[in-house]
Amino acid sequence: MKAPHLVERFTRAIWPGRPRPSDERWVESILEPGELLLFRRLPNHDQRHAIRVARYAEEHLGDDGEPRWLAAALLHDVGKYDARLSVPGRAVATIVVAADGRRHLDRWSRGRGPVRRFAVYARHGEIGADEIRRAGGREVAAAWSAAHHHPEQWLAIGIPPHVVQVLDAADNA
Repeated sequence: MKAPHLVERFTRAIWPGRPRPSDERWVESILEPGELLLFRRLPNHDQRHAIRVARYAEEHLGDDGEPRWLAAALLHDVGKYDARLSVPGRAVATIVVAADGRRHLDRWSRGRGPVRRFAVYARHGEIGADEIRRAGGREVAAAWSAAHHHPEQWLAIGIPPHVVQVLDAADNA
């Protein structure tokens, strides 16, 4: 991710407001019951981000904007919830992990305190995938959650390449 994108996301995240009621109804029309429970536990800023991602995907996929792709967009970050980090904490985690933390994630995952939460945050995709599966969610949403930060895995997850490109662009828009 590019620094300007991260700064913009941080700025949007500190605003506490809920998603618009019309967006909440739209989400309810797409997600299955177990998926909706995962989505609703997210903090407001994560819900708003997921809705922006899914709306972008819907617009750019046009007739290919199937509910399963929109569900993948809406649920790609559900694993972040488990890190229990504030917005500033997430910013610190992003910097620490990017600086040299990736090689420490296994050890940090077994630890306590902030470094454990940093590891959970860094692994939010795979954690979210497990949660989506346990909730009875769509496999395509779980696959995208696990792979969305790992381009080397995109060909193997069974999502058409043009959909993957839109989902990735949406997350980084």
